[in-house]
Amino acid sequence: MARPVVLQVGFGNFGRTHLAAWTRLGLAAELHLVDPDPAARKAARAAGLPESRVGRDLDEFLDLADIVDIVSATDTHLDVCLRALAADKDVAIEKPMSVDLDEARRMAGAVAQSGRCLQVGFYFRFHPLGLEMKRRLASGALGDIRYLGARFSGFKRARGDSGVLLNDVVHFIDLQRWLLGESPETVHATLRDHFQRGFDDMAFLEMSYASGAVARIEAGCTLPGRWMDDIVAGATASKTIEVIGSEGALEVDFVRGRLLHHEVRHDWRDGLWRPSFGETRRPHLPTADPTDVVTTSLGAFLEARATGRRPEADAISAGVEIARILDAAQRSAATGRAVELEGAE
Repeated sequence: MARPVVLQVGFGNFGRTHLAAWTRLGLAAELHLVDPDPAARKAARAAGLPESRVGRDLDEFLDLADIVDIVSATDTHLDVCLRALAADKDVAIEKPMSVDLDEARRMAGAVAQSGRCLQVGFYFRFHPLGLEMKRRLASGALGDIRYLGARFSGFKRARGDSGVLLNDVVHFIDLQRWLLGESPETVHATLRDHFQRGFDDMAFLEMSYASGAVARIEAGCTLPGRWMDDIVAGATASKTIEVIGSEGALEVDFVRGRLLHHEVRHDWRDGLWRPSFGETRRPHLPTADPTDVVTTSLGAFLEARATGRRPEADAISAGVEIARILDAAQRSAATGRAVELEGAE
C-alpha cells in the first residue's frame, strides 16, 4: 500500500510536535503544510519543509492529500474539517474537536455521511501512563470506582484565544470519561476571569456518574505547579490524577512520569471501617516526551484508517460528548447551579 500523503493544517506551538511525529512515522517526505500566518510558514520552512510544500490555504494542497491533520486554532476546526470530509479525506484533529455543541454535531454527522475516519487527539489517552491506567481499571484491579480527582495547574501565560476550561480542563474531562467508560449525569462548574479578558483563568468542575463515581478537576494558570512544564516553555506545571476504588487507588503524575498503585481497602473491624494495606507498586513504564505521545496518537489513527475500524477517540465519544460536557460546564458556571445531562449520544 502506498504511503498516505499528509496535509498538516497549522504550525503553531503544537504543530512542530505533529511534524516531528509524522517524521517518526516515516511520512514527512510527502507532507504538505498550510498556515495563513507568514511567520508560521517561515518557521515550517526553517524546520526543513521545502517551499513547494508550504502554503497559505487548504485548497492549495487538498487534492493531493489522503489525510488532513488539523492543528489550527479551535475556531477554525469546523470549516477545515467539513472541507476535508467533503473532499473525501480522513481527518486527525487536535482537541477539542469543537467547543460548540451544534458544531460538534455537524462534524460528527459529516463523518457518518462521508464514511471517513476521524480521530480526536486527546493527548493523555495516548500517554503511557494513561494507557496503563486504562489497563488497570479494565482488569478490575481497583474494584468499584468511587472517585477521580485531577489537577492541571501552573504559573503560565494566559492564552489569548481560550481559557483553562477549554485548553486544560478538557484534557481531564476526556480522560476521566474514557477511564470510566461513561459520561457524567451532572456537571457543576465554577469559572473565574480575574484578568477581565473574556476567558477563564481558573476553573473547578465536579461531576457525578450513574455508576456512583464522582469526579473533580481543578485548573488554573495562576495556581502553583510543582515542576517545569514539558510542553510550555518557561511555565510550571502540575498534571496529576487520582483514581480511588473499593480495592485500591492510583496516583499518577504526568509531568514526573510516575504511577503508584496502592493496594488498599476498608474492612469492618472492631466496630469501625479500617484500612487494610497491601503493597504499593510503582511499575516501570516507558518515558515519553510530547513527540512520543503524539506519535502514538497518530499511529493509532493510521491503524484505524488502515483497518477500517472506528477509532476509540472518535467524533462522538471524543467530540460530541466532550462538547456536551463543556456546554454543561459553561451553563453551570453562568447560573451557579449543577446542570443535568441527558443520556449519551
